[in-house]
Amino acid sequence: MSVLTKNAPVSVARVRELVAGGATPQRLRRVGAVLLVGALLAGVVGLANGLSRADAVGSEGARLATLSADAAEIYRALADADAMATSGYVSGGTEPAAVRDRYDSDVSAASERLVRAAAGLADDDPAADDVVTITSNLPVYTAFVESARTYNRLGLPLGQSYLGAASNLMRETILPAAATLRTAENTALDATLARGGTLPFAVVVLGIAALVGLVHASIRERRRTNRVINPGLVGAVAALVVLVGWWVVATAVAGGALRGADRHGDAARALDDAHAAALQARSNESLVLVARGGAGASDQGFTVQIDRILAPGALLDTAAAADPDADLSTVRAAAERWRDAHVALRALDDGGRFPEAVASATGTDPQGSGATFQALDAALGSATAAQRAAFADDAAVARAAVGALPVVSVVLGVLAAVGIVLGIGRRLGEYR
Repeated sequence: MSVLTKNAPVSVARVRELVAGGATPQRLRRVGAVLLVGALLAGVVGLANGLSRADAVGSEGARLATLSADAAEIYRALADADAMATSGYVSGGTEPAAVRDRYDSDVSAASERLVRAAAGLADDDPAADDVVTITSNLPVYTAFVESARTYNRLGLPLGQSYLGAASNLMRETILPAAATLRTAENTALDATLARGGTLPFAVVVLGIAALVGLVHASIRERRRTNRVINPGLVGAVAALVVLVGWWVVATAVAGGALRGADRHGDAARALDDAHAAALQARSNESLVLVARGGAGASDQGFTVQIDRILAPGALLDTAAAADPDADLSTVRAAAERWRDAHVALRALDDGGRFPEAVASATGTDPQGSGATFQALDAALGSATAAQRAAFADDAAVARAAVGALPVVSVVLGVLAAVGIVLGIGRRLGEYR
């Protein structure tokens, strides 16, 4: 106890001397401690911020990008499956093998991606309800389609009822759930990627503050002592300059790339919607043919969907506005040709020339509805794939730009701290 009592006043006095002492060594120690904390704090904050950004455009961004792509493919595959089911029914009897194969491929693709999407969703993700809606109703839809096919092969009109029930289930329940799923995953992806390109205020402010403090202390010491700034402090200044500069440049590059990715993502989503609208219009075209008449109100479904694609300010215009460099003239021309072919098909059906209308819908005549729809389907697929590839390229640039930030922050923060310790230590050594 006597030892503690004896040493306590000495320790307190030394602390007071360090904190409030006016001698140069005490002041240098205070300045060195503040600068050291600033440099290390800049490195630590840079590490945390860099890890967050790297995760946003790296593993987490990739996970959400996969979920977003899966959701978009689920939506497209389901819409395409319905279009193939109705188109095959129009052919009468046994549907063409190519149409049946495409339907089976669509259902299989949607099922596989549903499983992957379910595995990738967080436990509390509200989109899980949409996955459940789709997975629980898809078997009911396929059962209706199989019943429709069976009755169609037997030449019984009851097949129309099953086909109508299947298409209604797809349009009113399954596709809306798929659309909600896609929207939720796109929103989550946008929010996550946005973290990778925001201005790093904390890192830049801390780095600049430490840099300004270091330069100020160095200039002050030179004025007081007329001594040239030592290498340790010069090295610390250089490390902090590189740290701040690296962050600014990396963030600028990542931000520009992510803005490009955002534009391509918006264009791809608009084209996805256009593709789904075209497929739903195709399904409506076939359903009206199956009904053998009633084009007026029933055919309105085709008009609504084609207007979603071609009308001023509609989906093609949205895609073009998102990516002004995209050439969508081929898609627009294909959609216009199909619209004209559909008008001709309806004229045939309404004029009592049903077999010729069916031939237009299912045949290979380049001017027929079937061939012009296939051209539009291919054009939309190519345009969407190009936008997704451009999105992936921009995301890769952003990932490369921020990938080294955590390591750079730690290394340069530590180098700056070492430089400060060596520089201040050298000055303190002169007073011993």
